[in-house]
Amino acid sequence: MNIFVGNLSFQTTEQELQREFEAFGETASAKIITDHETLKSRGFAFVEMRDRDQALAAIAGINGKELAGKILKVNEAKPREARGGQSGERTGGGYGARDRVPSWVSSGNKDRAGSGRDSRDGGDSIYDSKGGSGNRSRGGRGSGSGGRSGGGRRSSR
Repeated sequence: MNIFVGNLSFQTTEQELQREFEAFGETASAKIITDHETLKSRGFAFVEMRDRDQALAAIAGINGKELAGKILKVNEAKPREARGGQSGERTGGGYGARDRVPSWVSSGNKDRAGSGRDSRDGGDSIYDSKGGSGNRSRGGRGSGSGGRSGGGRRSSR
């Protein structure tokens, strides 16, 4: 039977953990889970006991017991749930989904402010500071400047 042991002290060793469980019967293994990069304990472990009755006795006897200054949380380990997604694709976490599209990009030619106005219909544009006809350049400067400060394109001499 596989047993989950939580709230482990970071100083607890696999040998100490195995000794605690061997008081209740034969312990096949004790594995403290470590961080892949730092190799430090993550504060939980799994203990494997072959005999179910001994494992249940160990759970009852060790759950709530103090070891190295921490109160242990011990119960039967649940099978690992399948991680959703296709072909190992991760879901959740981080700074948002990678396939998420900003709202201003989706559905047609709406302006970035998301006002719902189509910028092609000559309506008010967020770039048109005078509320005019929409025929001006995006810079709102008129007179063919192309929206650039300094008078538009440079002439080649």
